[in-house]
Amino acid sequence: MKLKFADNYNYGLFVIYLILNLCGYDDENNKEGMHPVRIMVRNEFRKYNRESKKFLLAMKELMKKVYYSRLTHVFVLTKEGYKKKKKDMYKGYLEDEKEIKRVMPLIEKFEEKYKLRKFFKEKYLPYVRKITNSRTNIKFLKKCKENIGEFLKLRKCEVSIVINLMEAYWRGHSYFASKNEAILNVGPDNKNGGVNWHNITHEALHFLLRRDFLKVARDFSPRITEIIREKTKDVDYRDSPSMYRVEETFIRAFTPLIMNENRPGYWDYLKDRFPLSEPIYKALKQRLVKGKIKFNQKILNEVLKEIEKQYEK
Repeated sequence: MKLKFADNYNYGLFVIYLILNLCGYDDENNKEGMHPVRIMVRNEFRKYNRESKKFLLAMKELMKKVYYSRLTHVFVLTKEGYKKKKKDMYKGYLEDEKEIKRVMPLIEKFEEKYKLRKFFKEKYLPYVRKITNSRTNIKFLKKCKENIGEFLKLRKCEVSIVINLMEAYWRGHSYFASKNEAILNVGPDNKNGGVNWHNITHEALHFLLRRDFLKVARDFSPRITEIIREKTKDVDYRDSPSMYRVEETFIRAFTPLIMNENRPGYWDYLKDRFPLSEPIYKALKQRLVKGKIKFNQKILNEVLKEIEKQYEK
């Protein structure tokens, strides 16, 4: 696995997140407020809101049709020209692609009118580069890959990380560009040199383990499906298929194991969202041996059966 900070996807994410922020995307997880760069960019472009009113209304209509994380995913891949890999990257996203292509000329006009590429290079990118060019962060990037490799067989693939200062603190998304390439869109941290390594590991695991969860999902017992549905309380996963609930619950458990974290506050936070993550963490900890016994489908099935047994009627 090649794990790297990305350059090529930064601009596309900057454009779509600038538009989202101008259209009312005000989400923030940090009680002290948004990242200073996000505030600076929002203030800089607020003055154009009135003259871009028609454009922003069109974008708000788009946001009603396409959920923002899917919107950013498909927008970036469309902008980067992933045409030959359509089957891989757009599975289930074809309608979203059509909606985005309808407004793409408007977005390009907006980019040109307000010289977004110039602003991005001169006033936004230097702040991102300060984070991604940091020797400490480059060193931690190597360590992050090593940590994942201690618990998981790494396949040949490329994982590109975008530190997105226009996103909320500690939020992340994984975009599958193809079977062997992922883009991690990760919000900033207010410590650790601006990088949330827990989040990066979490999002990388979604990409690296998706195949395993898809294969195992074919044999989910009706009981484990019922347990997962009952115990997954996070509102974002309320209507998701069982496979995605299982995957998210496992990855919430797997990440602190890889990161060598076991903070009581973490499990308290998950009790009302993914209460099965802590028992799964304990089950994984019993089975996996750093550098020796790594995660596989057999272990995944064993842990699921153990959870099913714990909740027998």
